[in-house]
Amino acid sequence: MKVIVFILVAVVCFSSCRNETDSKVNDRDSLSTATSIESTEGISDPLYTVEYDEKTQGLNLVRGDETITGVDAADVVRVMNKKYEGIKLDLVDSGKDTIAVKIDDATKLSQGMGSMGAEAYLAELTFSMTELEGVKAVKIDFEEGDHAMPGVYTRADFKDLIKPVVKK
Repeated sequence: MKVIVFILVAVVCFSSCRNETDSKVNDRDSLSTATSIESTEGISDPLYTVEYDEKTQGLNLVRGDETITGVDAADVVRVMNKKYEGIKLDLVDSGKDTIAVKIDDATKLSQGMGSMGAEAYLAELTFSMTELEGVKAVKIDFEEGDHAMPGVYTRADFKDLIKPVVKK
């Protein structure tokens, strides 16, 4: 169990470090704590991220600082693809209350991240998409693997995660 926790922490840390070095810093969001997003600018990070809590040895959903004015499903797909290289997410349909996405090659998600890593990805995607107005569910299509399975996901599917907290 400790090995799985260590691997998850390493993956999260690696992802965080890589995103800081790969992303371009701009004046728009370098000092603000709540960024208002124009529809032409999109978002730079998922609306929710999952962090490991050493005290509880569990995962926490953390709401980011950005507001969602003008943000759509395509923006969420873009930032998820940026954060999780190797998991190419494609938008299939943005219906009224359910967003449909697919992953053609889900090997990294379903085989390479472990159960906690896969759960973190699916939770971030689901919570970020369901933050959009009117969206209640995300239909994620990919080939099932050892650590993740396709299906329709809602926030209720991640009730075992500690309640989402707003990042301060």
